[in-house]
Amino acid sequence: MRLRLLPAPPFRFSPAGGHPKHPFATLLFSLVLTATLASALPGTHSDGSAQGPPRYKGRIIAPVMSAAGADWLNRPEREQTEMPDRLLDALQIEPGMTVADVGAGIGYFSWRIAGRVGAEGRVLAVEIQPAMLERLEAEMRKRDIRNVRSILGTPVDPNLPARSVDLALMVDVYHEFRHPEAMISRIRQSLKDDGRMVLVEYRGEDPAVPIRPEHKMTVQQVLLEILPMGFRLQSRLDFLPWQHVFIFVKDSGNRPAPSN
Repeated sequence: MRLRLLPAPPFRFSPAGGHPKHPFATLLFSLVLTATLASALPGTHSDGSAQGPPRYKGRIIAPVMSAAGADWLNRPEREQTEMPDRLLDALQIEPGMTVADVGAGIGYFSWRIAGRVGAEGRVLAVEIQPAMLERLEAEMRKRDIRNVRSILGTPVDPNLPARSVDLALMVDVYHEFRHPEAMISRIRQSLKDDGRMVLVEYRGEDPAVPIRPEHKMTVQQVLLEILPMGFRLQSRLDFLPWQHVFIFVKDSGNRPAPSN
């Protein structure tokens, strides 16, 4: 199974004068230019389709960002625009928990979560690109973190152990799932009865958020897709500058049909 890979980061730019519509314009423009040039190398092309991009419930499914652009995931301005520590504070992660970081990339959130769950807890860092996992594992070694387990998933299965996860976190990831129902079904199976699933997505309602439309989601679209998959919305947080935070729990009265 082949994946459509996005060689460049998902920020959008203004056509007027070619200048980025972003507060960190110079840095981001150079990163995107570098990644775009890198896309000419073997193994970095997007996997196009004569029928156009895949869709789910009317939404264009965004391509997965290639590991060739992985350095962008560690950009310093994420501290300001995504507030990772404040986000994790809001999720009330406790020592001893098992947290799945689905779409972990190079471990930007994984190492932060590792310190919160402590030696008795664990982080299950899931990626579908081996190159991303190699970068993640190197980052954990550099930080001497030993409670992060890397897991190679597939586009239809994160390969998480059943009924073992207290919190499954997806930061700017769900909108890239090529097979949303299959992936969410497997994630649901991995949750404990009182487990939570958290989606963080760029706000599709806000045209001022400088992200390509296919990498943004509205509240309405998220609920349209996730609720029928056997979840109910426990809460929604909107304190981040550009992103919605959705916290879902299992809905025992709305069990989805088994996914193949």
